[in-house]
Amino acid sequence: MLQNKAVSLLILLALIAVVALSGCVSKPDRNPLTVTNLEIVPGQIKTSTIELKVTTYIKNSADGSAAKISKNTSLLLKATSSDRDFLVNQTTTFIGKIAPEKTVNVTQTLTLPKKGGYGLEATLFEDNKEVDRGYRTVYNLDSLPADSKAISLRIDGIDFLVRKAAEEKVVIQSDIYVTNFGAKTSQDYKLMLKATDIDSKLVADKQWSNTGIIAPDETAIRSVNLTVPDRYNYVVDVLIWSNSTIVGQGQDYVQLNATTMLGEKERLAARGTRTGAFVTEEATAEPAEMSVSAFQNSTAKRAAAQAPDFMSLTALAMIGLAAVALRKRR
Repeated sequence: MLQNKAVSLLILLALIAVVALSGCVSKPDRNPLTVTNLEIVPGQIKTSTIELKVTTYIKNSADGSAAKISKNTSLLLKATSSDRDFLVNQTTTFIGKIAPEKTVNVTQTLTLPKKGGYGLEATLFEDNKEVDRGYRTVYNLDSLPADSKAISLRIDGIDFLVRKAAEEKVVIQSDIYVTNFGAKTSQDYKLMLKATDIDSKLVADKQWSNTGIIAPDETAIRSVNLTVPDRYNYVVDVLIWSNSTIVGQGQDYVQLNATTMLGEKERLAARGTRTGAFVTEEATAEPAEMSVSAFQNSTAKRAAAQAPDFMSLTALAMIGLAAVALRKRR
């Protein structure tokens, strides 16, 4: 009997404790402000940087007659590198008050180095207190091509000609095809050409030129000579500069140590390139134009030079007559 009473007393005390503590551990009302979605759109893409335009959607889910407008809100957007988790850039935007059952969107722009990936975190604050977060991740930003539409110029291709091959050095003429696909005549931009060894990543030569002024829908050829060591393979980059910013680019390859397939196993082997066999002579100057009158004068002078002189013919005739007369006397 005593054991039963003790057990009953313990159960009663436990129930009292649960009831007494239930009010202390009850969860507070959930904040109706939530981050529902993040949309990411690339902005201006340069060779070294990229703009990310991030739109965050925020909803005030409060409803019913007791629903209230939110207090002043703000949004903090941060970008951290995915490989090192370093904070790269951040921005804060003031939103204000959000009405019940309403969804607002806020667009923020971050400029980031165009390499690797980033974790984007949007943190929502109400009256300077954090209430919710949203996350997105972007990858492989370095694979996005630079935006060259700002200058309406495009590199359409590169031709390579060997101009000289001697003493382990090769002079390569690079003919760069630059097209203006815009509606207006282009400006004159700086043009940089560099040859980089594919294996060692060493820059063998770098030269500067100009795009020149190109009319709409026309293609111009700009020739630049590069002097590089023979029997190496190169990647040739063409960069268009506007002041201190790269605004366009193109790329091609020239192999002075080409490879070939061997047998059915398709093994790669260096076959070498006889660079001297590809030497192209420099183009000679076009012959000067000659007018018709100049041609006639030149022809007349040649005819006069070739024809015998009239006085000389007369003298020869007189000598012949004298010789005949002398023979008759005899």
